[in-house]
Amino acid sequence: MTKQELRKHFKAIRLARDPHEKRAADSAVCTAFTESDVYKNSRDILIYVSGDIEIGTIGIIEKVLSDINNCADKRLLCPRCVSGTNEMHFYRINSLDDLESGHFGILEPSSECERIDEYVKALCVVPALSFDSKGYRLGFGKGFYDRFLTDFKGITVGLCCESCLTEDKLPCDEHDVSVDMIITEKSLIKISADNI
Repeated sequence: MTKQELRKHFKAIRLARDPHEKRAADSAVCTAFTESDVYKNSRDILIYVSGDIEIGTIGIIEKVLSDINNCADKRLLCPRCVSGTNEMHFYRINSLDDLESGHFGILEPSSECERIDEYVKALCVVPALSFDSKGYRLGFGKGFYDRFLTDFKGITVGLCCESCLTEDKLPCDEHDVSVDMIITEKSLIKISADNI
């Protein structure tokens, strides 16, 4: 299948999920992520605000904000798209109130938030429609994360529903970067033992 056919296939799987099952899966992924050593040992958490068909990240964002309020040495950074480009930058948020509707109707930090370009002990949560067993992802087709991850030096984690993992190798290009770990509602898969 082509990338476009695969995107259509995995979107259909996600759209067909029972809302109760999705909420349970989101909760399980949130718990697994926030209890993981990679989360506990990271300072800068770079995470997108999820759309309807993605694993829900609001629970993770709320947990990070709670940890920060309880004096954890962490910073919460969310992406903001650069208008007219396929680039994004990460901005520090201190509350869900710092988010506003942005590109594609997705919540992103307001322009008043502080842009952060240097990361310390960074952990980046990477969105995708699917991941394969080598940690390669099928994104949504805009290339925002492909560009960003090229120079990112921290740990990368993909969140995915179990039904969208594939043993088949996903089509990837020379510049594509695999994630270090995948977390689903049923498993935590370490791809790169060197980095985590």
